[in-house]
Amino acid sequence: MTVTNAPSSTEPPGYHPTGTERRHARGTRGHRGVWVAVVVTLALLLGAAGGGLVWYRGSTYDELDGRTAVAQELLATSDGKVADPAVRDDLSAEVVDARALLGASFLVRMTTGTTGATASLEQASQAVHASMLDHARAQVEEARTSLAPVQEQGEKIYAATEGLGADEAVRTRLREALDAAATTSEAAGTGASADDLAALEQAVLDLEADLATVATSTEEMSTAQDAVSCPAPDQVWDPDGGRVPDSALAPIPWSPSDRVRADVLDGLVALDAAYVERFGVHLTINSSYRTYEEQAGLYDPSSPIAAPPGCSNHGLGFAVDLGGGVQAFGTPQYEWLKQNAESYGWTHPDFAEPDGRVPEPWHWESVLARADS
Repeated sequence: MTVTNAPSSTEPPGYHPTGTERRHARGTRGHRGVWVAVVVTLALLLGAAGGGLVWYRGSTYDELDGRTAVAQELLATSDGKVADPAVRDDLSAEVVDARALLGASFLVRMTTGTTGATASLEQASQAVHASMLDHARAQVEEARTSLAPVQEQGEKIYAATEGLGADEAVRTRLREALDAAATTSEAAGTGASADDLAALEQAVLDLEADLATVATSTEEMSTAQDAVSCPAPDQVWDPDGGRVPDSALAPIPWSPSDRVRADVLDGLVALDAAYVERFGVHLTINSSYRTYEEQAGLYDPSSPIAAPPGCSNHGLGFAVDLGGGVQAFGTPQYEWLKQNAESYGWTHPDFAEPDGRVPEPWHWESVLARADS
């Protein structure tokens, strides 16, 4: 005998459901299945979307983190190299904000987002870079400006030493240094508007190096010319000797055919006024500025009295030869000048003292003279 367990029916005995009732029961079970499928599908979709969201948030985090590291390095390398220090302050503040956001919880980053912070950091970094370019361009122009007078002096020395017997190898080195400096300066000027920061910074280094080379080569050339032009150790050759422009010279008021450097005239005038008050007459001017040709006419290699052209302070407008009693040691006029002249910016050089190389009581120089001669 087979026993079959079946759920008890709530229907009365002998009840048989109609077709409509059976279809309704099947429809109810079908709807329940659809809802279960929808719920499962939504759960799967939300799970997948959540994973994508996690991936997206992770990638933007990494982008902000990388940009922050680059900005931090830019802050370090730009120190002292920006035209406007305020842009570094702005970038520093952006870095602080970015670090704070990176250290926040995932939920905060999800809510806030990192795209805006990354964009702000990029903008501030670009401002610092642009300011570094401005600074570098200014440095290039400053270096070119500093080089220009050194080049000018080098060219003057090079031209003035032609045919004077100095070592030609030294002159060649000066010429090469001047040519190299001219090329560097021209290239730096052309590239000053470029956006290559490394190239601009290298141009500054090149200009500074050329300035040092030209200055050294110019000094070597002057020393080489000294060796062949100025026999006495207290004489120094100068390319301006006997070639001072008229605009830099001024006539002596009580002896207008004589001239000295304009910047030493006031002292000489004041000295003369004091001399007149003491002796009742002007200082007697026997010689003052001499041109190169005039000095060459006076120079006698067998006599130490006149220096070679280019080696005398007369040729620079810094010296006068006096008479009227000053031309002899021990006179009242000479002794008065020895006691008072330096108060007015004029002096008797050591080489012209009684025990000097060439005793010349009449030779007096401005304290601005570049060397005894």
